Amino acid sequence: MMRHKRQAALRLLLVLTLLAGSASCLGGSSTSDRRVLTILTPWTGGDEKDSFQAVIDAFEADNHDITVHASPTRALDQVLRAGVQKGEEPDLAVVANPGALRSYAQQNALVPLDGFQNKALGDELVAQLKSDYDPLWYRLGEAGTKHQYAVVVKASVKSLIWYNRELAIRPDSSWADVVAAGRSKAHQGRTPWCLAMADPPNSGWPGTDWIEDILLHQSGVGTYTDWVDGKLEWKSPEVVAAWQTWGQTVAAPDAIRGGPLTALLTSYGEGAYPFFTATPGCYLEHGALVTPDPETPTTLVSGKDYDFLAFPNSQSTSTYEVSGDLVAMFRDSPEAERFMVFLASRKAQQIWPERQPEAAFSANRTVTKTLAQGATNLIARRINQLLDSGATLCFDASDTMPSAMSAAFNHAVLEYLNDPTRLDAILADLEKVRVDAYPQPIQSSVCPPPSSGQEAK
Repeated sequence: MMRHKRQAALRLLLVLTLLAGSASCLGGSSTSDRRVLTILTPWTGGDEKDSFQAVIDAFEADNHDITVHASPTRALDQVLRAGVQKGEEPDLAVVANPGALRSYAQQNALVPLDGFQNKALGDELVAQLKSDYDPLWYRLGEAGTKHQYAVVVKASVKSLIWYNRELAIRPDSSWADVVAAGRSKAHQGRTPWCLAMADPPNSGWPGTDWIEDILLHQSGVGTYTDWVDGKLEWKSPEVVAAWQTWGQTVAAPDAIRGGPLTALLTSYGEGAYPFFTATPGCYLEHGALVTPDPETPTTLVSGKDYDFLAFPNSQSTSTYEVSGDLVAMFRDSPEAERFMVFLASRKAQQIWPERQPEAAFSANRTVTKTLAQGATNLIARRINQLLDSGATLCFDASDTMPSAMSAAFNHAVLEYLNDPTRLDAILADLEKVRVDAYPQPIQSSVCPPPSSGQEAK
């Protein structure tokens, strides 16, 4: 009987040993030992989602004790605001725009980077942002306060005109030259411009980009800044002229593919697809480049079949409108702090531009300089050279305005494209919103001067 008990005990010990060995073979530690970070993002699919996941993968490869779970949604601002109100905010989030960042900072909903639990780490991060990043990105991250709240994970350049090389366009072409070259193709089912305005819940923003770019390059940095900060009326001559220039460009007969109704209904992510067909359906595109997805590949070759020029400028200094995706921290933890530090690093900042070289850029000047000197994609190299030229960078105007003003602007361009004869009434309505949205003018620092040693050329 005793022998049977000893044999049973030995069998139990063997089973327990085998189970322990199996656990070791499966990774050595259970998933409960890993800290899971949540981050809310706007990238629901395609190259952007894959590129941000590549950034996460690189972080996790260096931090085996942390898992980062990205939760994508197209209604990012609405979902994030609801979460903050309920006390159910994520650890981190891509904040919709600087205006939203400013609002969350005013609500004390954000963790300032100089308020990390690990103070030395936070101070190191803030010092890096101040030294390695263009003044625009650093000032935006301050959200109108004396603290730093955000890291720019990806930058976009909006002051670009993409054109098919069939058009007789030179890098120094004037705006009139560009419009005339496009009009030369307005026949036999071909049209000059690609345009798509649908992007729920923020449809209309591609049109605001147009008007912002025109205003910046017709009237200059000072006028642009006053407009963003609520000091310039929507019925001012400069703002009216920008709307009229856009209308003359895209509202003319046969100016945009499919006409205004098609532009209003077409998804922004698909609007430029006709630009890349073997026989182009449109020959010009404004803003950050959106290429077809892998399922609808193009045979056109960048630099050979299509190219870009900087938005024609009537001002004496070089200026470019840009935008960026700001990541902020809503719940403090050592793991979240490590992720924020990684996002600002040169290693992380280079991942996305290398995956989408013609559409994604870094806010880190060291990375920009490296890509300006050695990017294998020649178009990417030239755009990085623009960013490294010491030009004045101005952040997207509507993204910096108060949320009520930005939403009204988005809606207004949809109305205008549908019926350009209503411009006076549309601007009058926007002026009413401005009075309410700006109880007092803001100081956005939307176009900070280049830093010392980076004077505009």
